Amino acid sequence: MKYINEIEKMGFAKLTPIQTEIINNFNNKRNLVGVAPTGTGKTHAYLIPLIGNIDVTKDEVQAIIIVPTNELVNQVKRMVEPLSENIKIKSYDSKIDKGREIAWLDKYQPQLVISTPERLIDLSNNGLKINTSKYFVLDEADMMFDESFLKQIDLIIGRVSTAKFLLFSATITENMHMFIKKYFGVYDLIDTSKDHKLKIEHRLVKASLDNRIDTLNDLLRVLNPYLAIIFVSKKEDQTKIFDLLLDKGLSVTQLSSSLNQHQRKRVINDIIDLKYQYVVASDLAARGLDFDVSHVINYDLPYKLEFFKHRSGRTGRMEKEGIVITIVDNNDRNKVKRLEEMGFKFNEYRISSSEMIILSKEPKNKITNDELNAMKRIPKPKKVKPNYRKKNGDIVKSAKREVRRKNYAKNR
Repeated sequence: MKYINEIEKMGFAKLTPIQTEIINNFNNKRNLVGVAPTGTGKTHAYLIPLIGNIDVTKDEVQAIIIVPTNELVNQVKRMVEPLSENIKIKSYDSKIDKGREIAWLDKYQPQLVISTPERLIDLSNNGLKINTSKYFVLDEADMMFDESFLKQIDLIIGRVSTAKFLLFSATITENMHMFIKKYFGVYDLIDTSKDHKLKIEHRLVKASLDNRIDTLNDLLRVLNPYLAIIFVSKKEDQTKIFDLLLDKGLSVTQLSSSLNQHQRKRVINDIIDLKYQYVVASDLAARGLDFDVSHVINYDLPYKLEFFKHRSGRTGRMEKEGIVITIVDNNDRNKVKRLEEMGFKFNEYRISSSEMIILSKEPKNKITNDELNAMKRIPKPKKVKPNYRKKNGDIVKSAKREVRRKNYAKNR
């Protein structure tokens, strides 16, 4: 297998579908777009072959990884360190000492750069020579495609035009389609979304229009999560829910845009150390977080439905089981329908005094059209004899079994 040394260093017993496909196709000359659900190992998918292609004898920038947040810069750095004993790595976020970094760049150049777009532009104007880069990676790309990020990325791409471009994302939005068409030319698309069997159950809990917070209160009474993230769209609701959990004596913290970088880093470290059981967060504040979460609770649906996939991807990571609970009311019916069209399957639940009770579930043994036609062909007796219902049921079961046997034989 390619990059066996790098894979062994990571201690992987088994590669995920996206990792297998990216590793096998990394050295193709074409640019590359990788799509897979959150939590399926996309970052390691490109890190393993990327590190294997860096020439440690060349003192120049050879690879650039762009991510949207400071946390992701540090997260990717932690992931790459076990692979990169002899490689000069620089990670650039908003907290670096710019003067010291410029002085270092006057003498040396890193071989691998991990950065936010803004910081990369700043340092490339002050001694960082990114034009030598062979690889340019956009990770968590669907989080970067708003207007301000696009302007920054446009500027960077003009300086690394000879590099191989790689883009990784959980989804491909319309803005991303336009960007890929503009910059990637002929490229390989590797989409393993359907190959990843996520062990996530999506639960819907209905609330009336004016008692969503009461429904959340009932939910908190019956849950005992390992760690739960409660996603809330409106800032005023975030504060209200945070206060509710505090008043209930629950172990809770809040990730909001009002935290400065030092506070945010401390809160995230405390979450990783399991000092809290609940985290109240907005979509933007939770971007790129990577820690084990047993439950995701959607107090409401996100304004942009593509964020629902990101919310859900906080749990069920790397083949672990997860539960996503979404509180909805009558105004959410169209959004739920659109999510179902996007492939999400929901089970409806109600909350009793002590547990969540399922109301509806997609049947496991759905009757196929072939089975239905076989059942229709069973002749009905002119006279109904004693024990007819049981005998007829046995005939129906036999007809269904016969169809399934034939289909099994056909597909072997």
